[in-house]
Amino acid sequence: MEALNEENARLLSLLKKTSVEILTEEELISLIKSGNITAYIGYEPSNVLHIGSLVACSPLLLLAKHGFRGKILLADVHAWLNGKGELEELRELAVENERILRRVINAFGVPASRIEFVYGSDYQFSEDYVKSLLKLSRLITASKARKAMDMISRREMAHKISSEIYSLMQCLDIMFLGVNVAIGGRDQRRIHVLAREYLTRLDYIKPVAIHTPIILGIDGKEKMSKSLNNAIFLNDPPEQIEYKVRMAYCPEGALEANMVFDILQYLILVWMGKIEINGVPFDDASTIFRYWVDKRISAKELKKSVSEALIQLLKKIQG
Repeated sequence: MEALNEENARLLSLLKKTSVEILTEEELISLIKSGNITAYIGYEPSNVLHIGSLVACSPLLLLAKHGFRGKILLADVHAWLNGKGELEELRELAVENERILRRVINAFGVPASRIEFVYGSDYQFSEDYVKSLLKLSRLITASKARKAMDMISRREMAHKISSEIYSLMQCLDIMFLGVNVAIGGRDQRRIHVLAREYLTRLDYIKPVAIHTPIILGIDGKEKMSKSLNNAIFLNDPPEQIEYKVRMAYCPEGALEANMVFDILQYLILVWMGKIEINGVPFDDASTIFRYWVDKRISAKELKKSVSEALIQLLKKIQG
């Protein structure tokens, strides 16, 4: 296969730094070389977005910054199926989320014209969509659809048919949005695998999937979540960010279950390109890891630098 030019090779390197898996890298390289990528990510509307949403959308923003096109699905119908509220209130939340995400796009330096916002309720009740959904339901077993939702469904919704419909809709969205790259946290993996397997049977292409890490919460035990009260939110003031990072689980010399390193590796270095810790500049996570494992950086020093960088980053979004 012909090598990528310097600019595209840099893009691929950045995408690999922001993700934990690409299905498949070879297919993505082919799309990059073709110059034809339309990528998407979906968000269930939320009262307040947390910093995990920035990690999740980083590949989309990188692609858009390099001249490709992106779409953000404000998934109000999915949220409704997932027991997050009634459609009318979820639509209102989606409008507010769009306003915040436009600030995110601007903070990353992406021209607004390269990313389109789409609301699920604008097309997911159409006759064509419902017919395609029913057609897909004849191809995928209930067992596969349910397993695909294991890491996504709210606990009280996990055993309801709406959960299975949700997974089929997420596959179908790729086709109706006309995208060839699907982006999401690694909890979306099974759904993207379904899409890659079954969309071709609806005469659509096999999409590339880029999976980002799930950021741990402050407790170091569960994923960051508003409902678990362990999240840092996009609208948190500086003193709250500093307090939350200072309280975060961060055992010295350890890399596992470390929210502070998650933020450093997948957010600060991706968005800001560098960080200074105890007066030493770093632009590469692996070098920081070595310093950390050798205990040349203390937890106090690491937390101080990460909180300062995160405050600076979020100020760009908060305006």
